[in-house]
Amino acid sequence: MSKCAILYKSKYGTTKQYAEWIAEMTGGDLFELPGVSVAALAPYETVIIGGGLYAGGILGFSFFKRHFNSLKGKKIIIFSVGASFNTEANKTAIIKSNLTGEMLNNVKYFHLRGGLNYPGMKPVDRFAMCCLKKIQERKPEAERDIETAGIIETYGKKVSFLDKNSLAPLLEAVRQ
Repeated sequence: MSKCAILYKSKYGTTKQYAEWIAEMTGGDLFELPGVSVAALAPYETVIIGGGLYAGGILGFSFFKRHFNSLKGKKIIIFSVGASFNTEANKTAIIKSNLTGEMLNNVKYFHLRGGLNYPGMKPVDRFAMCCLKKIQERKPEAERDIETAGIIETYGKKVSFLDKNSLAPLLEAVRQ
């Protein structure tokens, strides 16, 4: 595999775990954002950037947006980590909220399922999840999909959907 830099921003640890697995599987170097400069990435052929998904935005993604023009000559892989499923509809919504057309033409994007740790959440995140749960509970039973049911069912718990095997498509993109 080409020389890789794996950059990540993690709030509760699931993105960090995926970034560590990617570094282990690629032999790449791991950097926590914001602790790296764009100049430090000069020797790398591939830059992988990951962050947790919060209200549709990718944590730490401002680094990529700020330095996109400096990085676009490299192979760029973006991954988000969230409790939501890796469906085309979810990926499309995440892409639409985070990537311009030019960015999308220069990156490969992947979404990975993370987890939820309600007991460890900051109060503002617990409040947001409480609001989301109440919205989902107002939906008639017949209109609830698997994600809605999951939000209601897992509320207040610590759950993990981490899956090392889900990295296979991302790792294949690194090899190409």
